[in-house]
Amino acid sequence: MRSIGLAAIGLMLLPLGAGAVRAQEAAELAAARAVLLQLQPRSFAENLEYCGYIGRMPGGQLAATEVTRGDAWGCLSRGDESRFVEVVASFHTHAAFDRAADSEVPSSDDMRGDMEEGVNGYVATPGGRLWFIDGTRGVASQVCGLGCMGQDPGFIPGDSGPIAQSYTLGDLIARER
Repeated sequence: MRSIGLAAIGLMLLPLGAGAVRAQEAAELAAARAVLLQLQPRSFAENLEYCGYIGRMPGGQLAATEVTRGDAWGCLSRGDESRFVEVVASFHTHAAFDRAADSEVPSSDDMRGDMEEGVNGYVATPGGRLWFIDGTRGVASQVCGLGCMGQDPGFIPGDSGPIAQSYTLGDLIARER
């Protein structure tokens, strides 16, 4: 496991202040995207999920925990969150392309976990999609589509069937049946 320094990968960290709700949302997305872009090639090559959290530091800037290596079907972060004033989001990859996995959308477990923790979530898929999970409302929305986050060389477009722009928890449960 190693720490991902968001500043080291060219991300400007935005401190929070009055009226910074939009800046916080943009900074959260930028932080998640930067970390996941860095993790995608390793996730594909090793066919493993990688995960962690993004949190707010005492000075208001965002940082990521150390990245945890999971397995091909899941990942539970073991990163140290104690330095954060607040955990704001989870992030994870969905490993390499596997025809047996519906990995182009977040799973119902992905959404349930974020909802139970009361945080947002970001999921990068083998097809290169980036999903945002609103942990309060229970809605997953595509931030960007195929290829925007890199793509597993073994990925087969269309293999997962139609992919909607957003899903509720109920939609994901129905899709998994």
